[in-house]
Amino acid sequence: MDKKAIVSLLTEYNIANDSEIQGFTASEVKKCEQALGLKLPDQYHEFLLAIGHYAGLLFQGTDILFRNVGDLLELRKEAEDLLIENEETFILPTDAFVFSMHQGYEFNFFVISEGNDPPVYQYVEGDGPPVLVWDSFSAFLRKSINSCAQAIRDGIE
Repeated sequence: MDKKAIVSLLTEYNIANDSEIQGFTASEVKKCEQALGLKLPDQYHEFLLAIGHYAGLLFQGTDILFRNVGDLLELRKEAEDLLIENEETFILPTDAFVFSMHQGYEFNFFVISEGNDPPVYQYVEGDGPPVLVWDSFSAFLRKSINSCAQAIRDGIE
């Protein structure tokens, strides 16, 4: 999904209106890549450009949208701290990119070398090592949007 498609789905499903959507600028994405020393996968790049800062009701309660690049880059440290705290033997790969943390007990990541729309892995405190949950970042994003839209239709949001 490109930037336009992501924004279109959010407005179509009443997850956000135009004033509630704000993506990263191209220079913010570049700053993130420079700090990492790695190029982010194309699909994640589009996600950041579309909704990297704000996305209405999407992802409420999850650290995945950020006011600044520095906060996004802190997620890996938080994930590593969680693994240590839980005495996990799993170590994040060098090119793993932690893109979300939920309530301090769950995080999602992809491995940058696994392609432009990489699979997404999830670690949940107490469940052992991370597992592959979505075949691609775009599948993760579609599922998240659809789940949020369903919650809105059901009157949960």
